Amino acid sequence: MKKLLSIALSVSMMFSLAFGLNITAKASEIYNIQVKGVCDYTKANEILNIVNQRRSENGLSALTMDTELLNAAMDRAMETGIYYSHTRPNGDSCFTILSKLNGENIAINYQSSESVMTGWMNSSGHRANILSTNFKSIGIGCFKSNSVYYWVQSFSNRSAESVPNKSGTVEKTNTVAIQKSLVTLYARTVKSRANAGYMRVNKTGYFNYGIVNQGWSSTYCPGVASDYKFSSSDTSVISIDSNGKFTTVGEGTARVSVQLKADQSKSYSEEIAVRSGNSVTNTPSNQTKTTNNQTKTTASYTIQTKTKSPTNPTHSTISFTFPTKSTRPSNNLSTHLTKSTKATKTTEPSKSPNQITKPSTKLAQVTKLTVKAKGKKLIIKWEKVDNATGYKVQVSKNKKFKKKIIFNKLTKKTKVIVKGKKIKRGKTYYVRVRAYNTANGNNNYGKWSKVVKKKVKKK
Repeated sequence: MKKLLSIALSVSMMFSLAFGLNITAKASEIYNIQVKGVCDYTKANEILNIVNQRRSENGLSALTMDTELLNAAMDRAMETGIYYSHTRPNGDSCFTILSKLNGENIAINYQSSESVMTGWMNSSGHRANILSTNFKSIGIGCFKSNSVYYWVQSFSNRSAESVPNKSGTVEKTNTVAIQKSLVTLYARTVKSRANAGYMRVNKTGYFNYGIVNQGWSSTYCPGVASDYKFSSSDTSVISIDSNGKFTTVGEGTARVSVQLKADQSKSYSEEIAVRSGNSVTNTPSNQTKTTNNQTKTTASYTIQTKTKSPTNPTHSTISFTFPTKSTRPSNNLSTHLTKSTKATKTTEPSKSPNQITKPSTKLAQVTKLTVKAKGKKLIIKWEKVDNATGYKVQVSKNKKFKKKIIFNKLTKKTKVIVKGKKIKRGKTYYVRVRAYNTANGNNNYGKWSKVVKKKVKKK
């Protein structure tokens, strides 16, 4: 790649989704690309231990790893492998991956848990997320692809609902939706040559290929073969298989190509001369690179190798800022968002990270409320509401709930069972539920659900 890969950090924080990035592209503007690599749960647990050490040093309670947050963080780490940004590859805000996500830190190319935590703790925005008193649970993603590590911390102000027990490494492939505008093909051939001009018969080569990471363009996301088409212009000279490995089988000249199946304009091809051991010509053939409809012809032949990270990489960040009315714009290169402006991506890395903050939003109405009567108890269930901290459940003998409310409780679950002396056989009960979230110590409530009427059967 043209640019050396260095270390980067980025921070994001939210209180709700009202004015966040939510610009999912149309289906016709999206490609589905497979991302493959290794998810490292051991390193994720190491990060958790260091986070809680730092919180303890600052007199704060420990964060608990939450299963949903862990899975979301691993998925987000894989997404940053193809597009390093708080915006997801499909154009959505990072917060759309999970409703209870309230803050995110990301980093790239740190090689150990200790080094990335040092980087985060030395950055005010990331440190603020790690030491926030609002957060109670966390998920941590560590994804390795093409020798590059991608790190994600996902924070929530809700308590952990399920604690995972995972360690070790797992090879994983995810299909990631990515906007067409973010897709630039990276492709090179790696091959043996007798000299600067040709390959000999019975030699092999292969393609390095994938998608350039537009969020950090000094790296690329290696491709999965089934997303690509490989071909040779003359199979009597060079044969090629479905994984992009090619073999020289006879004298002559042939062009080998790789194309993205979703868009054949995203392609790369190279003309290769093949000679037998007795051939003496050293005339180089032309090499043509066709990537994203741009063609360049040269006469140079080199064995392509992966660019290594510098020994002493520089620190850099990308960040977004969504200030509240009381927040002053910072002096970095972030784009600021208020109610009258739209969010846009920073065009250059900023030298200092900032938090993304978003104002409160109205909660959606609780839906799919069901009530079942079993014996002398009511089993009440409903669908989860995005951004809800919890729910308020009421049961009454009066359909307008003006009196005789026999059950009035706050719960974080989406199921409650009401039983006891107040539930009597042959009586009719009315049930309603509404969601709430907590901000600045206060509960903000959404609308009540539709009232459900249920009669308890007689014996």
